[in-house]
Amino acid sequence: MPDPVISVANRMLDIPRQEWDALADRAGTPLLSWGFLTLLEESGSVRPETGWTPAHVLLRDRTDGKLAAAAPFYARGDSWGEFVFDQGFARAAERAGYRWYPKLSGVVPATPAPAWRILTAPGREEGDPGSAVPAGRLLDAAEGLARENGLAGVHVLWPDGPEAARLRDRPGWAAWEHQAFLWTDEGFGDFRGWLDSFSKNMRRNVLRERAALAASGVRTRIVGAREAASEPGLLALMADLYEAHNDRFGPWAARFLTREFFLRLPEFLPEGWLLCRADRGGRTVGLSFLLEGRDRLYGRYYGACEEIPFLHFELCYYLPVEYALSRGIRTFDPGMGGEHKARRGFRSYTTPSFHRPFARPVARFLEGILPDLGREEEAAAAALNGDLPYKG
Repeated sequence: MPDPVISVANRMLDIPRQEWDALADRAGTPLLSWGFLTLLEESGSVRPETGWTPAHVLLRDRTDGKLAAAAPFYARGDSWGEFVFDQGFARAAERAGYRWYPKLSGVVPATPAPAWRILTAPGREEGDPGSAVPAGRLLDAAEGLARENGLAGVHVLWPDGPEAARLRDRPGWAAWEHQAFLWTDEGFGDFRGWLDSFSKNMRRNVLRERAALAASGVRTRIVGAREAASEPGLLALMADLYEAHNDRFGPWAARFLTREFFLRLPEFLPEGWLLCRADRGGRTVGLSFLLEGRDRLYGRYYGACEEIPFLHFELCYYLPVEYALSRGIRTFDPGMGGEHKARRGFRSYTTPSFHRPFARPVARFLEGILPDLGREEEAAAAALNGDLPYKG
């Protein structure tokens, strides 16, 4: 491939949707779709005023002008909303007289799920002739653009498995492991089959929780994207519940989305998402929002009108697992945090972020400390897996 033409798009709207999605559709996740990334920007959730300046890196074939590779990047002056908590490194670098910010982050904003990757055109993937050229050159381009613009480094956060493997082999990048949860269908067949894989006590606990919720008059079901979009007020209620849920956590809230994000979902993302809905007495009392990829379900946002025992577990764990099994979806990412996830069948594992500070002393510091931090995360994941409910 001749030297590509490198450019930066400061808005997803400046990139033709068909062009971007011709690459992104192959990734199999709505998190990298033009619709999702554009919705984040056009809803006002992702903009310079909220700490995110889009700087999407594009490589075009010099011979025909076609998009050969692309990836979402953002110039950042802090780390809020990345869910890779590097603020301690930033303070240490600054105390030593070096900069950590501003930085260039390759990440899906406010989404702690391993999904980010370099999108490549057909014929440019691993194993294809010249496949490594667009991806490698795009990372080269990102580093070059960051240096030219006076940024302190480049960071790739929450990459998917293939992208992580590529970055592990890239000189100058330091890997940092992070604990995460994932449910995987191990041939359970259906929800009852999944519960049958539990120990007797844990199976009884789940059945008791679901029975108690039903006895309280709550009925739950999945609402698909098109049905949700057609019901007046439902997406506004999801926005209300998202805001109210985050308000409970004060300064520790993870409130990154505007109301417009939910209200404009059908405009930019007519499919690829769903709601888990709870009703009681003719009133919707709880909702959770999930994204649906080709082979993975992503649990994202939850809220309830009132405190109802076990409602959170039903809308965020049990109902999504039941849906995944019914649809043949192999994996379900329930989001970060919560030791109770392990007791409900979500295994822990570690997933890396990758860091390329340009100041050599800062890079050496990371090279020295990140392996130890990674081992601590691996130990934490192993400890959580000791609480799994599965039969020995």
